[in-house]
Amino acid sequence: MRAQLTMVGKETHHKAIERVAEWLELSRTQENLFINLAHELSSVPDTNLTHFDERYLQHLENNVFSDPQLLGFLERSGIDPTVIEQFETKQIPYDEVYQQWNVIEYSINELLDLTMLLKLIKQYSDQSEKGLVDSRYRLQKLVYLVNRRLVKQERAERDTAPYDHGKLEKTGFRYTYRKRKSGPYSKNLRDDTYRLYASDLIDEKLVQGESTPEITEQHTRLEISLGASGRVMMGRFSEMMADLDTDVLSEWESAINAVIEEFGPMSIEEFHNYVNDIEDVRNADDRKLLIRGRQVKYDNELWRTETTQEGLSDA
Repeated sequence: MRAQLTMVGKETHHKAIERVAEWLELSRTQENLFINLAHELSSVPDTNLTHFDERYLQHLENNVFSDPQLLGFLERSGIDPTVIEQFETKQIPYDEVYQQWNVIEYSINELLDLTMLLKLIKQYSDQSEKGLVDSRYRLQKLVYLVNRRLVKQERAERDTAPYDHGKLEKTGFRYTYRKRKSGPYSKNLRDDTYRLYASDLIDEKLVQGESTPEITEQHTRLEISLGASGRVMMGRFSEMMADLDTDVLSEWESAINAVIEEFGPMSIEEFHNYVNDIEDVRNADDRKLLIRGRQVKYDNELWRTETTQEGLSDA
């Protein structure tokens, strides 16, 4: 069973990288690489962009989309030379790029994963003074602590995997964590936040001049909240999930609730000190595997685009 959900995002330039990536119709792997490279090239400290407005689009045209590294990537990816020329000459047809509707196609498992991540964001936001998750750093570490809690809970039966996975073998987030400079870090979670943001499932507000220990938040901090589409999705599926009285969901949700209750009130500094003092983290070398996420593979392209609105339907 599959479901399609149409997301109507805010057509503002702060999503230009994701919109252009979708417009190119790259494979999911290539799209990830394009977005990551573009974000790396766009991180220029002296741009002094307070808001993602028309100046931000000009910055992307001048410093990102026409950059030789990105043009080389497009050529290696087999993009039509006439399209590459549009990047090089700064003539990308943004009207065409922005007119597309975002459609996410899910299996039931994918839908569950996504909804639980949005649920964590919502529950943390509900108890926080600002009504949001105050940084990508905090989101990364909250998800890590949820999965770590599930790893530490023994299952009644023996693990089928050749490693001690605890209850994370059957439930929890599918993100694998490694030790990085900022502590536990999941590249897959980072990539997913880009896509959630591009489809307005989450919103991110840039706060300049404030850093966190996160490798993607140097000289800036990104406040995360549910986007308009995320609020719609939570409204549609939260009640459905509440009716699913299963051990898998109850253990997952209990872990989320416990982590938010224990660590939600901490400042970023207190949170950072706690997480990095966890024995597994403290003793790990750089890039060492800390937690292997729930092992699941999806066989479809999660994020694709259509030019017509299809709404929510089963397929």
